[in-house]
Amino acid sequence: MDSFQDLEAYQPALGRHLVRLRESSGIAREEAASMIGVSTDTLRSFEDATWRPSMTRVVRLARLYGTDPLEMLAEVTKSIRPQTPNDDRLLHGLLLFCGITPEQLASDFSISAAEPQPGDQPLGDMLRHLRSDHPLRLRGGLMIRREYEAGKSIRALSRKHGLSFGTVRALLVEAGTRLRGQGGAHTGGQ
Repeated sequence: MDSFQDLEAYQPALGRHLVRLRESSGIAREEAASMIGVSTDTLRSFEDATWRPSMTRVVRLARLYGTDPLEMLAEVTKSIRPQTPNDDRLLHGLLLFCGITPEQLASDFSISAAEPQPGDQPLGDMLRHLRSDHPLRLRGGLMIRREYEAGKSIRALSRKHGLSFGTVRALLVEAGTRLRGQGGAHTGGQ
């Protein structure tokens, strides 16, 4: 199972689920948007999966449509991870909504050999403007983690990928990397 594909699938699945709930409730998009305090375009962006709603807006939408917000997230999880046991769907739904794969919480989570290998192309242009929970940013963080754990310094990674030192450090932390202390063992500017 590719957890990052699940992250990529989660937002569109949430959007489709919001459309189904709204339509089965018989509420027009304009009316629903007004009732939760957003513009019609904003609600459309949630339903089209071009923007993820905040948890506050998920709660408002779920209540408007007469469902429990947590159950709604569990249903979305069921649509993309049908093999997930019923008892785990709620937790998986919350984690995926937040942009975290349940596997990342496992103590034995490691970077899969199936993950793309870091290439010579800088990641800066691809990652710079993505939200921290975007699947591509998570993949980029894991690629940078692989290079860091192979001995590259944060400064070297910053230069290579065209990202600031702080962004590289943040990506490493987001990827669950144990950072070396200042002056720790590394091979410098590789």
